[in-house]
Amino acid sequence: MKKRYDLRTSLMPFIPEKALDEVVILLQKYPIHLGWMAPRKGVFGDYRAAQKIDEFHKITVNGDLNNYAFLITFLHEYAHLLVFVNDGPRARAHGNEWKTYFRRLLQRFIHLEIFPDDIRLALQHYMTKMPASTASDSQLMRVLERYNLRKRPENEMTIEQLPPRARFKYNGSLFEKGERLRKNFICTRLSDGAKFRFNPVAKVVVSF
Repeated sequence: MKKRYDLRTSLMPFIPEKALDEVVILLQKYPIHLGWMAPRKGVFGDYRAAQKIDEFHKITVNGDLNNYAFLITFLHEYAHLLVFVNDGPRARAHGNEWKTYFRRLLQRFIHLEIFPDDIRLALQHYMTKMPASTASDSQLMRVLERYNLRKRPENEMTIEQLPPRARFKYNGSLFEKGERLRKNFICTRLSDGAKFRFNPVAKVVVSF
């Protein structure tokens, strides 16, 4: 494990400054390897449990996330670690144990006044139901989007920004936007007519 100063310094580009000391404390509690990855479609982070006593737990987070999204994703994956350590590998991946640990972690950082008011309010709303993926909470994703430093490509839009029946590309396939059913949009894959649910804030490439 790196010394405290080195670990803190390596985290600075990815974590809000006010959260650095607390994140270092979490990382030093267990043998953890934290890595930042190239962007992954539909996945912000990942946790892999240590299988042997001398192995490290592994947490990866997409390196293109803004600092607040990176922190939230890290806490999401750290909650999985707590489930494995305290409740064993048979506990449900996003069951009540995980929800309890993740909620406590979020509340811990909210109380430290790390998040801006709009993110804090969105997180408090998210915690009322705690869906398995933060990406499924459209309100939270919209708020986090405001803090992205990366300029969005001109041909990249969210599903809710597209007009009806617009065509777009996602994961290499061509789709047509359909009607909204409750929270999500039902879109058709043109190659075979299969129907898929899309989160309103899912990012897609517009087909011109």
